[in-house]
Amino acid sequence: MEFNKAYSRQEFVRFLQNSFLPEDFVPSEEEVWFRTKMTYSTEAVKLGTCQSLELVVYEVKHRSKHDARVSLSKEAFRMLADETQDRALVVFVPEDNNENYRFSLIEITLDAADDSARVTKRYSNPRRYSYFLGEGIAYYTPNKYLNEKGRVASKEDLLSRFSVEVLTKEFYQELSDWYAWAIKIIRFPNNIDDKDDDAKFNNEGAIRLITRLIFVWFLKQRHLIPEEFFDESYLKENLLKNFKPYQMGGLLHDRGEVKYYTAILQNLFFAMLNSPITAEGSKDVAERHFRKLNEQGKPDRSDYDNNKLMRYESYFKNPQLFVDLANRTVPFLNGGLFDCLDEKDKGIYYDGFSDSEKSMKSLYIPDFLFFIPETGVDLSIWYNDKRKKAVKVRGLIQILKRYNFTVEENTPFDKEVSLDPELLGKVFENLLASFNPETQTTARKQTGSFYTPREIVQYMVDESLVAHLKRTVGEELEPQYRQLMQYSDDDVELTAEQRKSIMQSLYNCKILDPACGSGAFPMGILQQMVHILNRIDPDNSGWKEMMLQKALDETSEAYRNSSSDERKELIADIERSFDESINRPDYARKLYLIENCIYGVDIQPIAIQISKLRFFISLVVDQNTNADPTDNFGIRPLPNLEAKFVAANTLIGLVKKDASLFDSAEIKAKENELKIAKHKIFGAKTVRTKRKYKNIVNDLRQEIADMLYANGAVGNDEARQLASWDMFDQNASSPFFDPEWMFGVKDGFDIVIGNPPYISYYSNTGSQLTIFERKTYVSQYKSIAKSNDRINSMNLMIERGLSLLCLNGNLSYIVNKTFSVLPSYINVREYIIKNYKIEYIVQDLSPFEAIVDCIVIGIKNYSYNTDYKMRLVSPDLKTSKSASISFVRENRLKEFIVSDNITIIKKIEKQPLKLCNILIVNRGMNIGGCFSSFLSTTCKGKLYRRYLPGTANISYYTYRWEESDGWAKFDQQIERELKLAGKTLALGDPSRYDKPRLFIPESSQTLVAAYCDEEYYSGYGLMVGTAVDTNTKSLKYACALLNSKLLTFYALRKEILRKGNKATPHVGVKGLSSIPVPQVSKEQQSLIANIVDKIIDNKKFSNEIAVSTYVSQIDSIIYKLYELTYDEILIVDPQTPIIREEYEKA
Repeated sequence: MEFNKAYSRQEFVRFLQNSFLPEDFVPSEEEVWFRTKMTYSTEAVKLGTCQSLELVVYEVKHRSKHDARVSLSKEAFRMLADETQDRALVVFVPEDNNENYRFSLIEITLDAADDSARVTKRYSNPRRYSYFLGEGIAYYTPNKYLNEKGRVASKEDLLSRFSVEVLTKEFYQELSDWYAWAIKIIRFPNNIDDKDDDAKFNNEGAIRLITRLIFVWFLKQRHLIPEEFFDESYLKENLLKNFKPYQMGGLLHDRGEVKYYTAILQNLFFAMLNSPITAEGSKDVAERHFRKLNEQGKPDRSDYDNNKLMRYESYFKNPQLFVDLANRTVPFLNGGLFDCLDEKDKGIYYDGFSDSEKSMKSLYIPDFLFFIPETGVDLSIWYNDKRKKAVKVRGLIQILKRYNFTVEENTPFDKEVSLDPELLGKVFENLLASFNPETQTTARKQTGSFYTPREIVQYMVDESLVAHLKRTVGEELEPQYRQLMQYSDDDVELTAEQRKSIMQSLYNCKILDPACGSGAFPMGILQQMVHILNRIDPDNSGWKEMMLQKALDETSEAYRNSSSDERKELIADIERSFDESINRPDYARKLYLIENCIYGVDIQPIAIQISKLRFFISLVVDQNTNADPTDNFGIRPLPNLEAKFVAANTLIGLVKKDASLFDSAEIKAKENELKIAKHKIFGAKTVRTKRKYKNIVNDLRQEIADMLYANGAVGNDEARQLASWDMFDQNASSPFFDPEWMFGVKDGFDIVIGNPPYISYYSNTGSQLTIFERKTYVSQYKSIAKSNDRINSMNLMIERGLSLLCLNGNLSYIVNKTFSVLPSYINVREYIIKNYKIEYIVQDLSPFEAIVDCIVIGIKNYSYNTDYKMRLVSPDLKTSKSASISFVRENRLKEFIVSDNITIIKKIEKQPLKLCNILIVNRGMNIGGCFSSFLSTTCKGKLYRRYLPGTANISYYTYRWEESDGWAKFDQQIERELKLAGKTLALGDPSRYDKPRLFIPESSQTLVAAYCDEEYYSGYGLMVGTAVDTNTKSLKYACALLNSKLLTFYALRKEILRKGNKATPHVGVKGLSSIPVPQVSKEQQSLIANIVDKIIDNKKFSNEIAVSTYVSQIDSIIYKLYELTYDEILIVDPQTPIIREEYEKA
């Protein structure tokens, strides 16, 4: 079927019957009567049923002019509930125009509740996944998943066809390949006089280019960017001279021209989107133009640093046509959104927007990187993968053209099968994972950046907002708060006064993400707050009245410090925000929530820039466009977010000698002036207004810094820091963070939420702390006692986040699971238990594609000395139970393990011995990459033995060697020589290989041990365990313990066997040695050793039935040794073959 054509019912049913659905699909044409009043849906027709997939197919006609996705989804959910259907394919077609339509998979959970005399059909857990189809859409995605894959084979297959995640991964892989190819080619000028800074800044510049271009692509979906700017044929024929978009060149220094990035994209970014169409107060469309030319026909020096003027005029066939195209379509977006980052006076050209000869020679982003249809490149080194030797890549514009984009952020309940603005975040976070040439590690590991899945963000957002509303409005309304969070059409029973209180509470809520990355949590909480406002105030009347009242409040500083004309303009601005002829209702909701509630900090300036992009898109999507350039095409200039998102080091606070001195009358007066000026900047609509208040803000900051130093509130260094911080400098990151100075938030935040970075500062590689930083952390953090403590950014961010809360405020973090159990985190766990209340813990999450296991923890800024209950939430986020905090308080290591497992853990930990009492564990041969010195494919003499490289050679109780594994020699003379040459290696003690031993893989899904009494050496990935008493029976006892289900259960829950930053769980010598083990008699040891022998013997002959029987015997004996009940066994192994009666009578 041709999905880029207008909708035809006949063709669509034919496609379903002949190509898409299973052959048991039965077409029909039955009118469906709506049992509930619909706002947008006008009629529905049942097009057929498919019994094997248990679904119905409907066509719904609607009259939504602006494609009201949320409202149409709710109406569809209601229709399915009324029809008693829980799964359907629904085609949504505008009643007056069939050019574009949506094809949706909808699922709900039906819940019929008896309501007096009738049955009210209720539903929960609604989900809608949609394709936007019809004229003008990109054909690639629907064709691949709906046409090329053929008939749907199962319910799972159907869901995968509508999967946004599958699509996003595919897009990202294409983009990642492009990035890996391009980063070896492109070059930004950066600091023109520093030839060594390119490696540092080119990666960032490439990521910035990608995200800017993707943002522009989203704008193009709203028809705010000319299609001609991305059409290579049009560019060649009408705009650019000698444009050769596919030419890669042949010579080393002639690899393609640089015209598209400079002439088209740079001018679009910096001199169109960032430049007004008309001068202030004028209707003349003449503000955008090229730089003036001097008598020699070259750009005049007088305006070289004006980044709002177009450049590269000589590249164009018809420069005025280029300007006219922009002025017919491209709005001025304001907000510092596309401010050029060049500082030309300082010789800094991060963007390279310059027509100076020196800069242009240093800028190289050739045209073929954007337009080449396809070429093969070798990316094997980049990916460290031999399979990547011949990867097909295409130009960046060609990639973008293949996919559909939607400007509305998807929600957990309504997802369009296209790329939404969340993609900006995913691209940013994933490209940070790319190889960093400076540190020889991944940038993602260095910055601790991981993108949090939307469902987890949603859960944390909901819990945070419920906690806030309970505190500020009333705990008795918690059921209603949770009902408001749901995307259903159930009426929520609230009085007018309660609705007003909720609205006021949301407006007053101060929210901070202290490590905001690309803005997933701030955006998630904005979406949910807007949703709640929509449910309690659907016509926006209450919200509008509240905004007007605040503007007219004569007691406010803003009112007292503004003129009559300014107050009139403020009122007029509010009226414009709520005017539904120019904005959708959500625009005003978002605008004032962003201004008053949401704040973000990140140490990386590029992260802050991308967070801003997402918020700008969220506002653009709710504005109605028009064709009038003098009205900026209906787009209101976007707010300036410099006072909402800042680049700073959250972990370092401002040292205040006397905090009370910040409260003097003089300081408060200046702070009020500063607050008003920042409000003016947020709403500044013109360059002149923004410049005026930018100067006022900078002057006020200097005045306040001087006053604070003069009255002794801060020292000289701190005063200098305060004054030097420039909120408008998009290249800089402040070395400190102070919420009062940067955001005007003095009494703390109601909600602190986020995914803090995971960076260890005590490893030999990666990020390191200076002595000054270590001393600073000791002085500012109560959970760090001395400068040589093991410091992790997660420790710091948790304590810092708690310190930023207001009284009774709540923190919600997703953190590495190791935080909940490892001894190195005991200080911060004790600090939390003594000073705060744990509200809930979500355990055993694996959201980052097997990179690291996590927990989500919710903490209230209130100290409870008495016992209290906290909620333990299941990993699927659907169920929870209560547990006493005493379980944690009474735990010696204060581990956050509170579940059915706790009694099992206690039974294990009461054992008198550790594994190290019976088994000495060491690492295998670390040959430090000197393969040829120690390894061979053949046996070359007496020094050589068969070699077991790693995990693949080991299974339960036994090992396997193949010819391809090779041979190794243990030559300590060569070891000494290589060490003297600077190599890092350690062969270990050769005697451990001359006695019976266990080989234990470092990396495996479970604990595994193989018994060996033959001549074998092992690689570094295999630990070597030898008996303390040289007794083979005790060695076999240790082997049985390590292969038991119980000890794997224990090791996983205690993070002894943990994922860390590796895809497969791994275990270390120290963790393994610390496992508690029972003390057994010689008779018991002999019994176990005999069974181990039987397992080894039967495995040699592949007698799997006998092996399973003996393994169960071992497990049963070990359960008994640790005194587990049968019910506890079922917790460890729900599928255990052990029979209750036999176990309990033994």
